[in-house]
Amino acid sequence: MKKAVYILFVILSVTITNGQDNRTGIDFKVGYNSPAFNFDDFYEGGLGMSFGMLYPFYENLQFSLNTGYTKWTFDNQAFNLKNSNDNYSDFNIDAPITLIPLTLGIKYYATNSKVRPYFSAEFGFFYFKQKATGTYTWVQSGETFKIPELEDSGFRTMLNIGAGVAVPLDKDWDLDFQIKMNGLFNAQSVSGSNNSGSVEGTSSTLYYISIAGGINYYFETK
Repeated sequence: MKKAVYILFVILSVTITNGQDNRTGIDFKVGYNSPAFNFDDFYEGGLGMSFGMLYPFYENLQFSLNTGYTKWTFDNQAFNLKNSNDNYSDFNIDAPITLIPLTLGIKYYATNSKVRPYFSAEFGFFYFKQKATGTYTWVQSGETFKIPELEDSGFRTMLNIGAGVAVPLDKDWDLDFQIKMNGLFNAQSVSGSNNSGSVEGTSSTLYYISIAGGINYYFETK
């Protein structure tokens, strides 16, 4: 085991040394995050932003450390279409989900040409918060009642894979366009209404597709 760790350390040292002429940079993007699969039943797409540090590794490989912010809003119309019945109707629910990720990533640039397509993968943690509040109408009497609050927050794990292209503006600046499929593990979202008019939350893997564009800036080396 110790020998394997030593060999891995030597290989890592060599690859970092071989890639030392590359430059460290920063990455900033804004984009649209669209819920996918079951996540889009009751949630609408939202704008988000991301910020990352870029570290050279070896030839066409690059490490990244990333964070950002995304918010999704609740789709009351879709929820009412699926959950209104002879007893409960006119749900008016506010249940946004906010997300702050912190991930480690790797990029593989497919070519060394000026316009560089790449593939990426990231793994790490995210902090999320959801609080569902609102009202519903009891059809028999026409009265409006508050739903019991549904709240959850905490840290979970996430994974994403993606592809993009970096287009140079000059020696220090790139335009960067990227699409990613993201998975949020064990995250809660509003999944429906029960027989008492309350909303229910289900913890599952939530998927969303992010389409983003931004800039990379690489620092001058001395």
